[in-house]
Amino acid sequence: MFVIFKKRIATDTSGEEVRRITTILEQNDITYEIRTKRSRGVIGTAFDSISYARTNIAMYKGSSPPLFVYFIYVKRIDFQRAKALLFGS
Repeated sequence: MFVIFKKRIATDTSGEEVRRITTILEQNDITYEIRTKRSRGVIGTAFDSISYARTNIAMYKGSSPPLFVYFIYVKRIDFQRAKALLFGS
């Protein structure tokens, strides 16, 4: 189903939090869809790769790897029930 017919229930960068949310949704038979987006785009990642290859060092050594942003969508019909289950009344 297209995301335009769904409503965003959560946005997070933590894989653990995304798993907690999806587990609750699965236990309550609420269908969901996850979309991911890199915080650094394709061009930025390519520049990183080229820079690290030229200097011959490990990629992201000593720094955090690029973040992923997770977007979780549910059907509009299930939104209020999912919101109550995840975040309380």
